[in-house]
Amino acid sequence: MARESSVGGLSRRRLLAVAAGCASVALAAPSFASADDDAAKLIELLTGKTPTPSDRVHIVMPAVFPNGYTVPLSLDVDSPMTETDHVKYIRVLAPQNPLIEVATFHFMPERSQARASTRIRLAEPQFVLAVAEMNDGALLLNKAWVDVATNGCK
Repeated sequence: MARESSVGGLSRRRLLAVAAGCASVALAAPSFASADDDAAKLIELLTGKTPTPSDRVHIVMPAVFPNGYTVPLSLDVDSPMTETDHVKYIRVLAPQNPLIEVATFHFMPERSQARASTRIRLAEPQFVLAVAEMNDGALLLNKAWVDVATNGCK
């Protein structure tokens, strides 16, 4: 009998089922209303909490990029980063990738700014999600559509 691995309490099968359920996000033209619903469902399955769309979370990515191997990504969250109001972490999710969780950035109050830059791989055109967990447990969500010409994940 094959052993089923799990990540963050979710089995690989369940994560794949969530990714399949979110497949409509990457169809020809992006539908923002359905993308919001799919993103919220995915995040609720991963974290057990319902995210709130927020303009406090800024995700900057090119709308079109020639390949999916090294897509630039910049994140920041409007937060004073005090003991009473700070970002604990930001998770970056790409629902159409083989591995949904692309990156996680952790922050400390009064010692860092809620800001990060990197490059990520994308399997296909899709919404990339940024989820910031605040110190009070609230999840803030924003997303960016990225159209990649070639697959960056195999």
